[in-house]
Amino acid sequence: MTLEDIAAVMGVSRSTLIRRIGHRSHLDEVLARHGARVVRLSARDRAVEAAAGLYGAFGVGEVTLDMIAADAGCTVQAIQGQLGGRDGLLTAVFDRYSPMPRVAEVLADPPADLEPAARLLYEQVLGAMMGEARVMAAMFAEIASRPGGALAVHVRENYAPRFVGLMMGWLTAHVDAGVVRELPEKTLLSLFAGPVLARSVTALATGEHLTPTARAELAADLAAAFCRAVRA
Repeated sequence: MTLEDIAAVMGVSRSTLIRRIGHRSHLDEVLARHGARVVRLSARDRAVEAAAGLYGAFGVGEVTLDMIAADAGCTVQAIQGQLGGRDGLLTAVFDRYSPMPRVAEVLADPPADLEPAARLLYEQVLGAMMGEARVMAAMFAEIASRPGGALAVHVRENYAPRFVGLMMGWLTAHVDAGVVRELPEKTLLSLFAGPVLARSVTALATGEHLTPTARAELAADLAAAFCRAVRA
C-alpha cells in the first residue's frame, strides 16, 4: 500500500499521516516487527512520495534534495539519476498528485450520459485538489512564484495540452451526438474547468476542508450547472 492508500483508510490526508508517523521507513519497521510483509517501493516512487509530504509540510523552497533523499531512504544521486534532480522531481510530484491521473482514468471509460460523467469528473478533480490540499497549494505557489521555472514550463507546454486533449475528446463526442452545443473549444473548457478551479483554489488559499460527502454534493451541483450551460 502507498501512503495515500493508508491515509485514505485512516480518513486523513497524506500530509497528516506523514506528520504522525514521520518517515515511511518508520512505518515499514513497525509493520515488519508485527510480521507484515513489507514491499519496498522503487527509489523513484519513494522520492516522489517523500517530496510530496515535505513540500506540503514546508513549501517547495524550503525542501532540499538531501531532505528528500533522507526521507525516502535513498541517495541524492538516485534522485538525480531517476528523476533528473529537483526539476524532474517537481514535475513528477505535480503529475502524480494533480487531477490528471484521475481524470484520465474516468475518461478511459466514462459514463455514457453527459451529467453523470461530468459529476464523476468533478468528484475526481475536487478529490485531487482538496484531498491533498497542502501538496497542491505548494505546487501552485511554486508555479506562481517562478513562472519561468521548470514546473510552470511543464504545465504550460506538456500538462495543459494533454489535459485539453483528454477533455476535448470527451466533449467532442457529445457535440457530435448532438447533446452539447457547438461552442469554441476554449468556451467549452472554461465552462467546465472555470468553476471547479475557482472553488478549489479558494479552498487551497483559505485552508478550507470539505468532507468527501460535501465534495460529492459540490460535484453534483457543478455538473448540473455545466450541463445547463452546454446542452443543445
